Amino acid sequence: MSDLQRRLQMALEAAHMAIWDSRIVDGQVIDGSVSWSAKGAALLGLEERALTQPFHAFLDCVHADDRDKVVAVLQEGMRHGDGYALQYRVVWPDGSEHWLSAKAQVFTDAAGQPERTLGVIWDITEHMARELMIAERKELAEVTLSSIADGVITTDPHGKTRYLNRVAEQLTGWSNDMAQGLDIGLTMPLADERTGAALEHVAMRCLQQRQAIGISPHSQLITREGRRIAIEESAAPIWSSDGDILGAVVVFRDVSHERKLSQELSWQASHDTLTGLINRREFEHLVAGALHTAKQAGHVHALLYLDLDQFKVINDTCGHGAGDVLLQLLAKMLQGRMRDSDILARLGGDELGVLLPHCALEHARQIGDQLRQSVREFRFAWDERSFELGVSIGIVEINQDSKSMSELLSAADRACYLAKEQGRNRLHVYQESDVMLAQRHGEMLWISRLKEAFTHDYFRLYAMPIVHLNDGREHHDEVLIRIRNSKGDLILPGAFIPAAERYDMMLSIDRWVIRAVCAHIQSVRDSLPPLDALAESRRRAPALYSVNLSGLSLADAGLHDYITEQFVQFAIAPEQICFEITETAVIANLPKAQVFMRQLKAMGCRFSLDDFGSGFSSFGYLKALPVDYLKIDGIFVRDIATNAINRAMVKAINEVGHVMGLKTVAEYVEDDATLAVIRELGVDYAQGYAVGKLRPLTAGVD
Repeated sequence: MSDLQRRLQMALEAAHMAIWDSRIVDGQVIDGSVSWSAKGAALLGLEERALTQPFHAFLDCVHADDRDKVVAVLQEGMRHGDGYALQYRVVWPDGSEHWLSAKAQVFTDAAGQPERTLGVIWDITEHMARELMIAERKELAEVTLSSIADGVITTDPHGKTRYLNRVAEQLTGWSNDMAQGLDIGLTMPLADERTGAALEHVAMRCLQQRQAIGISPHSQLITREGRRIAIEESAAPIWSSDGDILGAVVVFRDVSHERKLSQELSWQASHDTLTGLINRREFEHLVAGALHTAKQAGHVHALLYLDLDQFKVINDTCGHGAGDVLLQLLAKMLQGRMRDSDILARLGGDELGVLLPHCALEHARQIGDQLRQSVREFRFAWDERSFELGVSIGIVEINQDSKSMSELLSAADRACYLAKEQGRNRLHVYQESDVMLAQRHGEMLWISRLKEAFTHDYFRLYAMPIVHLNDGREHHDEVLIRIRNSKGDLILPGAFIPAAERYDMMLSIDRWVIRAVCAHIQSVRDSLPPLDALAESRRRAPALYSVNLSGLSLADAGLHDYITEQFVQFAIAPEQICFEITETAVIANLPKAQVFMRQLKAMGCRFSLDDFGSGFSSFGYLKALPVDYLKIDGIFVRDIATNAINRAMVKAINEVGHVMGLKTVAEYVEDDATLAVIRELGVDYAQGYAVGKLRPLTAGVD
């Protein structure tokens, strides 16, 4: 063997290639023979030695489905004289399949007739396996993307459109072919549905920040035809195995129906359907917000309570239809008399509320008198009769010394009552001295009773089960406080909590409850023999106790340390304690509440937001709070089996709660029909007499 041949042989072996040499007879490949080098024979699964075989014998080694192709390609290459290249499968004697790739040139005799082919051949089995796997994955991915209900668009690293699935084509109006290479801001333009302004594209933010971008709640897609569609969209980077960004994938869906329903439900939840004014629930929410700014920033606002003086006469004389029309006309007229920032609400019947933001008391008195005069000059005609009206107005200032939202409304109501007592059609500004002595005396009596309850240990704890609707192993109770006095009477918190709140005794009550619950957990744990306790812990998770906290406690700088001390003293796992707080309490103490909640959350405690649903603006506060459970306000749950609006409200709150990663609890589930609807909607927990009754928590309660 010459040096040149040796070098060629070494090069072929280094490239894992072999020589194959075929002879052609009378211009027919199939009638000739094939000569193999030793490595070439091994590629057929034969003994590794030089071999010459008839072409027919070689074809027997070729996969049956590829034989015709092999003959056709070789014959065509011989006919044109320019050689050939092909890939085909061979079947080894052990039955395994292998892919081979071959290239060859055609050599002719002196007469120019094809005489032989000479070329190289090598194994590409692994390469073909990878290609097939990639092709299958690509096909599976494309089939999957074209089948899902969401729109999907992918981009390159510069935000150029690469791919649209079927739903994306339908929503955007762009076909996959038309969109190729265009900026995603052109194929999927986004706008803010509230302002109409263009939005920074979610895909570009994703590529710039190199991280996934979550759902925006106010996005609109502008289609190729110029239509606007409400969508929810998110984007995530597409990473290479080397950590480079290959592009972004945007997933979006049409939420026009859901958003319209949400807006309608939000409006209905916060407005009076007769007058179009905001309702009492939303008004209380706004007053709580005003109180928060008064306490945190020293702002001063004013609250007015209006009661029509002749409304009952018109209702009795002309019927409720006339009264409804009167309220509608008055609402429109009064709104025209106020500043744009002022808020008018219907609180119920013929009672109206006005919130005057950033308004000093003297200016509020002037505005109130203008409203009174406008009502006085108003004439209501019905069935050829004309009625004069009057209005009594109570005014109260919202400042840093104001104690609670409920107390503000009560004070304004009381001032309005005194305006009526003093002759109607007049204003009265609330003063502390206006509170009835009897009410004050009653509250003072409760202070002594509460002190007596602390001294003689009259407080009792009761448990109301919170039942998981899919996991019976969980044990979760809300802890409620009662007083069992010396006469044996069981006193509910509604009787003593208002006095405790007014006279700053809620901090002591909350601390008593926290300590008592920790002591109870320890006593339950210690009452079980070690082996029984171990078996119980394996059978189900430790019991969880929900403890209610007042707004004052949320602002108590020392409560965190007190809770930590109780956990240490009674060896309590923080994971067994869930603190229930109301939305109003959180809003009134938001900065301090956030710090307090995050500290306890870091220890392992959980948090539940109680009475949720006073308005969909609640979700804005929810995002800022480390809450685990969302308790849907019982006002929506009670008649959910017969009230479609309440059902839709609960459904919407439950779904948004789940999107935010929260567990949902339905309160006041009192019957089987309500429970069935709650289950159907997918709410996680139920609380109420349909799933569990109130029971004493401690053995000392009779």
